[in-house]
Amino acid sequence: MEAAEPVEPDIVDCDVLEAAKENVLPLANGRRVTSLSSVLSTPHGHDRDTRLAQTRQRLRMNIEIALEDQDDDPLEAYCQLVDWTLDNYPQGHSAESGLVELLEEATRVLKDDKGGVWKQEMKYLRLWLLYAGFVERPTTIYNFLFANEIGTSLALLYEDYAAYLERNGRRQDTDATYMLGIARNASPIAHLKGRYSEFQKRMM
Repeated sequence: MEAAEPVEPDIVDCDVLEAAKENVLPLANGRRVTSLSSVLSTPHGHDRDTRLAQTRQRLRMNIEIALEDQDDDPLEAYCQLVDWTLDNYPQGHSAESGLVELLEEATRVLKDDKGGVWKQEMKYLRLWLLYAGFVERPTTIYNFLFANEIGTSLALLYEDYAAYLERNGRRQDTDATYMLGIARNASPIAHLKGRYSEFQKRMM
């Protein structure tokens, strides 16, 4: 019996990554290096544009089908298109990627879909927080989330807003945001308390 040939590891071109790093949108969850290298090293041309258009159309169709079927999951369908966009347009928003328009659409359409069933879903909150990173006044987005009870049971909302407030020197508001999340027992509460403790140490 012949031994199986060893699988060659993906080759990552560090020069490509280094040259393009200033144009790559950083993500909270990070990026797969091999996927990023592949996208950045692929030359722009008709074949690539055609392939991207076909994939985008297929993912778009999945969204339309999911929205029409009461038993389907349009949140997952939107997340798949957003993830695909981030993978294939690592620079983030551009006229070509249409990322901001996609996030605006997804958050708006899903807000009242199925009676607002997605409001406390982590994936839905992540779409909102990604969207907040592109708007001129992120506080408008955070205030909207609190006013409409979107993500208010999740620690991530308070942690993300508190981090934004702290970066902008609003320490009292940062403290109040952490305390609000803890008072509401936002999940996971242990993680939220840990982040609050770290903030308190920085303020000493």
